[in-house]
Amino acid sequence: MLNIDLLPQPLRSDEKGQKRCCLLQQTTANGQMIEKVLWFVYPANLPMPEDDDCDAYLLATLLPAMQMRAAIHVHGSVSHELLANLTELQYVWNKWLPERYFLIDIQVDRIRESDVQVDGAIAAFSGGVDAQFTAYRHATGRAGYATRNTKAGVFVHGFDIPLEDTKGFASAAKIATKVLADINIELLPVETNIRGLWDINWEDYHAAAIASVLCGLKRYAGIGLIGSGDSYDVLISPWGSHPITDPLLSSGDFRLIHDGAGFSRSEKIQALAAWPLGIENLRVCWAGDKHDSNCGRCEKCVRTRLNFLVAGIDNPQCFSEPMDSSLFKSMALKGRAVSIDWKLIRHEMIKTGRGLEWLPYIEKALKRKPPPNLNRLFPVGSRRRMWVKKLLMRNE
Repeated sequence: MLNIDLLPQPLRSDEKGQKRCCLLQQTTANGQMIEKVLWFVYPANLPMPEDDDCDAYLLATLLPAMQMRAAIHVHGSVSHELLANLTELQYVWNKWLPERYFLIDIQVDRIRESDVQVDGAIAAFSGGVDAQFTAYRHATGRAGYATRNTKAGVFVHGFDIPLEDTKGFASAAKIATKVLADINIELLPVETNIRGLWDINWEDYHAAAIASVLCGLKRYAGIGLIGSGDSYDVLISPWGSHPITDPLLSSGDFRLIHDGAGFSRSEKIQALAAWPLGIENLRVCWAGDKHDSNCGRCEKCVRTRLNFLVAGIDNPQCFSEPMDSSLFKSMALKGRAVSIDWKLIRHEMIKTGRGLEWLPYIEKALKRKPPPNLNRLFPVGSRRRMWVKKLLMRNE
C-alpha cells in the first residue's frame, strides 16, 4: 500500500522572508521511499501558524494522494473542521472522476478542536479579470452585504509564473502592487514549489494549491477569497475551483469563499471599466514569452478581447495592438471548458448586439477540430505519461 507521511519542519527566516516547510516521505508499493520538500516563502514580519500546524500541507497533498491511492499520515496537527471538509471533498472528486481520484485514509497525530478565526480577508490575486473583480468589488463595497474587509491580495510566484522567471515575477508584482494600492489593498508576494511537486492536472488542482498558500496566512486574516472562473449559469464540473468544492477547503480558523460567480467575465469587465488603472494593467496571458504583460494573440488573450467587446470596450490599453482577423486564423480551442466560454461570448454578443462583426470568426473557431487531448492519450499519473515527460525533458 502507498503511504505519504507529512512531517512539518521548523519555520526558517532570512532576508528573503519566512519559509514554512514540510518533508513528504512517500513509500511506494515495493517499499521504496521517495522524499520531497514542500515549501512556502512568506513576507517577513507576518504572523505565521505554529510549526506543527499542517492544514496547508494537507491541502496541498490530498488530491495528489487520491490520484496515487496513497494513505496520508500527518505528523502534526490538523483542524477538525478541515478534516471533516476534506472527507466530503474526497466524495466530490471521487464522484466526478472515479477513474482518477480514489478515497483514501487520513491519519493525524493531533486534531485541533477549537480554532479561533481572526478578522479580515485576503484575496488570491494574479492580476487577471476574476482576481481584479474580486479585489475591486470588496474594496469598493460593491459586494453589498457580502463585502469583506480585504487587507491584501496574495500574488503567488510558482503558479502561472515559473519559479525560474524571477525578473518576470518581480515586474508583474510591481505592477500588481501599484494596481492594488489604488484601492487601498496591500500586495503580499508568496513563493512556493507546490506546482512542480506533483504530476497532476492543474485544472483539477489549482484551487487546492491556492487554498494551501492562503491558509498559511491564517494568523493575518481569517477569510480567503478565490475569484470565480465561471458564472452560475455555465458552471463546469469537474473543475478545480467550484462553488461546491472551494468552501470544502476551509478549516476551523480559515474560511475559503468562492467569490463572484454571479457574474460572467464580460460582466466583470464591464464593472471594472469604472477602474481605469485596473483595466490598463490587466494581466490575463499565460502563453506569452513575457510573464508581466499580455501577448495579445494567444487563445486566452483573444477570448478576453472578445469579453471587452461584449462589455462595450474597444482596444483596452492592456493590449498593445488592436484586434484583427489574423488572430483567428489558426485559433484552436483546447478542451470543453474553453469551448463553453467561447459559446457564452457568442450568446452575449447576440444578446447585447456588441461585437457582432466578429461572430463569423468565433463560429469558425468553434467548428475547427481541436488538437489531440494529451491527457486522454497520456493520462495523468500513468507510466506512459511519465515516460513521455522524461523524454521531453531529455530533449530540451
